[in-house]
Amino acid sequence: MNSKQKALIWLPGPDGLPSLGEAGVSRLEREAPAFAWKRVADKDGFLAELPGAVVALTWRFRRDWLASAPDLRLVSTPAAGREWLEIRSGPGLTVWFGGFHGIFMAETVAGLILAFVRGIKASIDCAARGEAWPRKNVHSLMRPLRGARVVILGFGRVGKWIGRLLKPFGVGLAGVNRSDFSRPSYFDAGDAVHPLERLDDLLPTADHLVLALPNDAGSDRIMDARRLALLPRNAYIYNIGRGNAIDQPALVASLESGALAGAGLDVFELEPLPADDPILRAPNLIALPHVSAFAPGYMDAYLDEFLERLRREGGSALGEAQP
Repeated sequence: MNSKQKALIWLPGPDGLPSLGEAGVSRLEREAPAFAWKRVADKDGFLAELPGAVVALTWRFRRDWLASAPDLRLVSTPAAGREWLEIRSGPGLTVWFGGFHGIFMAETVAGLILAFVRGIKASIDCAARGEAWPRKNVHSLMRPLRGARVVILGFGRVGKWIGRLLKPFGVGLAGVNRSDFSRPSYFDAGDAVHPLERLDDLLPTADHLVLALPNDAGSDRIMDARRLALLPRNAYIYNIGRGNAIDQPALVASLESGALAGAGLDVFELEPLPADDPILRAPNLIALPHVSAFAPGYMDAYLDEFLERLRREGGSALGEAQP
């Protein structure tokens, strides 16, 4: 008699999200052999297989689906955001969200910053206007990253990775957090982690402001028109967290007036971003389609984290249902 518990995989990459392929399934079978792993291709297959499943790996889960999953004890998603899973951990059910994204997102932030300060964005814009050799226009916008002040609003796992990657460029760092004000080992004497209450004091000191916030009520338009106006005119703003954190019309106005030097956005108030959205016509903007965490090794990193967590916390997460 097969004593393995049923583990369901629905990670087909909807809306262009990464998929877990056969190699990933084989790795789960090899490194977590106590489960009977079954991959499904679509929502109908997922719902049909939910009865009897103890573990589910998925991008999405609706609350009403729990009625079809009385044995479900653990749901794991690669996503860091909470939008696609309508369920949370509670009695009899544990939900794991991905926490591995920072290593990829930090590279995206570094790329955005360098694109602005080293003239890459300006050169691309000049070429698009037909300027063949815009040396004078480009060099007037260039500045060193070394010595710049970077404020990271949301200094959690992702924010710490951003700081870690930027520090060797010789920047000064100020993290802003609601809790956990511990200093990472890579901090210099002048670096610090500050409470959210100090944000208004820090904004005028920022050459670069990076937002790495989750989507919750506390982050809704945290960078409103008033706070955007506190940033220096030569400052750049970047958002790789969630689009609710910036007052988008106010940002457009700041860019159009020259009150801000530029913005690099991976997330927006409305996604997918409509083609006629005013933000796309704002000057000195780099717009990415919510891809800052993606890389060929995305699913490998997810499985690294999931399998390690399963070894470390699986017993308590699965309780009586653990094989």
